[in-house]
Formats: sequence, C-alpha cells, structure tokens
Amino acid sequence: MTNPFDDRARSWDDDSRRRRMTAGIFDALCRRIPLQPDWNILDYGAGTGLLTLALAPRIRHATAVDSSPGMLAVLAEKARSAGVANIEIRPGDFQTDPPPPGPFHLVVSAMTLHHVRDVEAVLNTFFRLLAPAGRLAVADLEEEDGTFHSTPHNVHHLGFNRCILARQIAEAGFEAVEFTAAAESEKNGRRYPLFLATARRPA
Repeated sequence: MTNPFDDRARSWDDDSRRRRMTAGIFDALCRRIPLQPDWNILDYGAGTGLLTLALAPRIRHATAVDSSPGMLAVLAEKARSAGVANIEIRPGDFQTDPPPPGPFHLVVSAMTLHHVRDVEAVLNTFFRLLAPAGRLAVADLEEEDGTFHSTPHNVHHLGFNRCILARQIAEAGFEAVEFTAAAESEKNGRRYPLFLATARRPA
C-alpha cells in the first residue's frame, strides 16, 4: 500500500510554516538537552529530515527512520546535496518493523506520535533503544479539537494531554519527565501550540 506521505514528500519543505515549526522544536530541544559531538541519535518519524539535518552537525551519527520511502528519498537527496555524511536512512515503522540495534544517546521524534496508534508500545521501544542515561525528546501537538488535520488519515490522537503523556513516558521506565512549550503551528487562521517532552533513561 502506498504511504500517503509519499505523494507530499516533494513539496513538504515548501511550507514555511512547517520550517518555522521545526526550527522552534530544534531550539527548544537544544535549550533542554546539551547535545554532545560523540552522540549517536535516532530520529523517529524523520520525514524529509528537517530536524535530522539540523541536529547532524552537532552529533557523531544520526539514524533517520520513517515509514514513508518518498520522504526518506527527499532526505537522502538533501543530505547528499549538503555533503552531510553522518546520517543513516532506514525505512521502518516501530509498530510493525524491528527497530535498529542501537543503543542511542538520544531518541527524538517530532510531530509523529499523534500518528502512532499504540503510544505506549513505541515509548517502550524508545526506552529499550537508549543507552543508560540516554535522553528522550518528543515534540507534538497539545490537545486540539480535531481541526489541525484537514484529512484524518492515520491520525490516532488529537494532540496530547500533558499529564496523560507524562504518565505514559514514566510507565515506560523514564525519569525526569519535563514539558516545555516548543513552537506554534498556524493553520487556517488558528494557532496550535506544540510541546517538547524530555526525559531520561536511568543510568
């Protein structure tokens, strides 16, 4: 079955709103987590690599995972064009496919969790992939009324309640769960706030 994001991949980065949103997430992440040049990181739901490519110069190696081959093809072209050689691109969906071996120092995921049916299972996978004291950074929508997406395909959550998601992250084994405002997305004259949730696997 064709991934619906494949058809949108070539024009994905043309949306300035999306680029601003990713820049806000990146800035919030850098404020919360001191990135290290020897880190190996995983970006789950990497898409065209807007966040992956921003992170790549600050770490040793990035593994970019996405379920859309079309999105990953765009990411590969962008990385080649920019001369970025420390990104490994892997198709995959942690709900059905085995994850990469890890371990990673940081797992990031931006605007992907609301497309995940079983959030608890994916959070458990993130935990297993992290090294001791590894960090988690998840950015997504605050609870919304269903108007953010024009089509509901593969949208399983209308944003997230911070208290509920914090409990799910803690139940996966993480500690030091914290939330901060990350960015806003403007659509159809409305503003939708995004959060960044960070946590740590115990050492």
